[in-house]
This record gives sequence, structure tokens and C-alpha cells, in this order.
Amino acid sequence: MFDHDRDIPRAYTVPGLPHTAASTLAVKWALDQANALSAPISLYAPGKQNLRDVQRDHPSVHALIARGATVRTWRDHHPGRGVVIALWPDEKHLLAADESSATEALVSVTWNAKDTLGWAQAKNADPIGGTRPDISPIVAVDPVVAVAVEGLGVLVGQHKPVDRYYRGAIGKGLTILRRAGYALDADALHTHAIGHGWRADNADTLRDVANRINEGRVIQGIKDAPLRDDVLDHWRARAHRGEV
Repeated sequence: MFDHDRDIPRAYTVPGLPHTAASTLAVKWALDQANALSAPISLYAPGKQNLRDVQRDHPSVHALIARGATVRTWRDHHPGRGVVIALWPDEKHLLAADESSATEALVSVTWNAKDTLGWAQAKNADPIGGTRPDISPIVAVDPVVAVAVEGLGVLVGQHKPVDRYYRGAIGKGLTILRRAGYALDADALHTHAIGHGWRADNADTLRDVANRINEGRVIQGIKDAPLRDDVLDHWRARAHRGEV
């Protein structure tokens, strides 16, 4: 586990809930967490315009604002602190809230299921308002691929964004896997990486490189990548030993 990948309470409203019900349930969850953690509550929304109708359509959110809860938007440098309620987030900003060291608990008020469910699966977030939805289309990766993703994560490092040199390393690793017959489901790789300590932006690079390889495109920097040509044998041996 990398140092930024913290074990914090996480939850999300299940897709399909009426919008008012979803925000009300998220606020209740946040209040319970704030009480347990003795932490403030912050609201994290796409923009100020998204909050104009909260008094009418989201009274519980309006009540938090009236009580002085911090309101942050995607234009701000960070999503607030304490218990963060991510209102209708996309995947990028939900992961940003998750990675923020100031976030002590996080709940997503789901708008687009696709933007939330990958994060929810990777981080084992609790469903609110219904049973955990079936997200089986996000396929499990092969054990050898899982070992490879772990190894690439250690190689790349999770303290900074991937540069050209390490993008080439990801490209070489995934190319080796593909040539050996392993499937590269880009979304599954991304979700697996997020769930195993990768930074959000680095996991985005992993997904992008996988998509490009699947499309037959050339990844720059592969020749200079710091990976041995026999690394697949090492990955297979670790997978055989159950080191996943």
C-alpha cells in the first residue's frame, strides 16, 4: 500500500435514487461520520451554479450551507477537509477528493453511475439507499496481470505523475502482457490500479496506454524502459505463488 492510499470511511448513493433522497441520505451519513470523527463537513460540487437550486431540490444540503459548511468547487485547489460530500462528481474529481490528505471520510452523491462505480468497487465503498449494484462488467484482471500492475506501480512510484520515461515502462510492461496473450481491459486495469494504491493520474495513464496498445498504436519510450525482457517470467512466478 502506498502512503497516499489511506483507509478512510467511504460511501456512495446507489444509482437510480431520486435526487433529493440521494442527497438527504448522503448528508445523514456525513453527519454521522462527522460526529464519530469530530470533524467538519465540506461540500464539493462542480460549480456554484450547481448549488442554486439546493434550497428547493436538496433541502438537507441547503441546511448544511446555512449552518456554515464549507463549499468547494472543482475550480478550487482542494475539496475541503473533514467529511467531504462530493455532489454529483465525475471520476476525476471524486478521485481527487479521495486522495486529498485533508479528507477524513468521503461520500459520493451519485449522478453518473459510470463515474462512481469504478471508484466504489476499487475502494470498497459502502452503498447507501439500496443494495450494492452489480458491477460485474468491470472484469477481474488475470493474476499475472495483477502482479504486473503491482510491479509497475512500484517501478513508477506513486509520489508524482508519470513522466515520459515511466510511461514507456508502463507501455513495455503492457505490451509484454498483450504479446503473451493476456487481455488488457483498460477500464478493469484502471479500477484495479486505483484499488491497489495507484495515484489517480497515474492510473489514468495506465488506462490510456492500455487503450493505445489495444488500438495498435506505438508507445514512445518503450526501448528505454527500465524493465528486463524476462520480467514476464518473474510476474508468472509470483502469480503462481499467490503473491497477488
